[in-house]
Amino acid sequence: MIATMPIFRDPRLEAEFPSWGGLHPQAAPAVFQDLTTYLQQSLEQIAARYWVYRTTEDLAAQARVAQATDAATVDAYYAVTTHYLYELSYWEASREKQGWFRVLTLAARTYGLNRILDFGGGVGGLSLFLSACGVQCGHLDVPGRTSEYAAWRFARHERSIAIHDATRTATLPHSTYDAVVAWDVLEHMFDLDEALRSVTTLLRPGGWFLSNSTFADAGGNHLHIHLAKHATYADVREFNQLLARHRSQYQGQLKPNRLSRLLRACGMPHAVAGIRLAPRLKHGGNFLAHVTHQDQVEPPISCT
Repeated sequence: MIATMPIFRDPRLEAEFPSWGGLHPQAAPAVFQDLTTYLQQSLEQIAARYWVYRTTEDLAAQARVAQATDAATVDAYYAVTTHYLYELSYWEASREKQGWFRVLTLAARTYGLNRILDFGGGVGGLSLFLSACGVQCGHLDVPGRTSEYAAWRFARHERSIAIHDATRTATLPHSTYDAVVAWDVLEHMFDLDEALRSVTTLLRPGGWFLSNSTFADAGGNHLHIHLAKHATYADVREFNQLLARHRSQYQGQLKPNRLSRLLRACGMPHAVAGIRLAPRLKHGGNFLAHVTHQDQVEPPISCT
């Protein structure tokens, strides 16, 4: 089905997240049509309720969760919040996220990552995108309003995407996936060591762990509910040591290739002409690629 609804713009949200690059002209109508159909509201109504909720009761709830002293507090928040239905949908509809979807798709094709698990998959956009490109997907998240919406989207688009409960990872089959993608999720996990232990067992030997995280800084400052207790991992060396304890060896930063950068310099923001693995260990918006069980790969320079 081709979406025909006009593109809705939220200047307030775009001003807060300028890196998103505005809305993707093809993706945005389809993403927003899912959301309005599910909630049976207009985008104007959804946005208005989001801003009231976010700046009142949800603001107070997020402040509590950021300083949580137990996992139950964190899980309980995700079970009831409606914050992410709109915010994650808007991000999915952006040029930036659509560009990263393409980067991850090219990585799947280049490195034979035929089965990918989206860890903390939110509203399900990555799984839908990869599935449409022929990649077998799984969606792992805590039960709640967001995961219920993701399941509804998978059914709506007739995509066979396995949905897993993040609170019951012990029941999942080991060595199932070629890659796990953890995109803006690790900074939200209460017990990060346990989460990584559980999730890395789902990877086959030599499987890839692809992460993109924004941890609280050393002063404990956090963006929304990036848990203050994980501030130490804002130091990428500390984060790399954490992954090493889970038998995962750093391979490089997965990012758009040099041709992509040239196209962007020529006025094509968020263009993706190919991918590469840059060996330098640093945070900075790219995906960090680790390979489990100390297996090594010899990556090509780029994929076009």
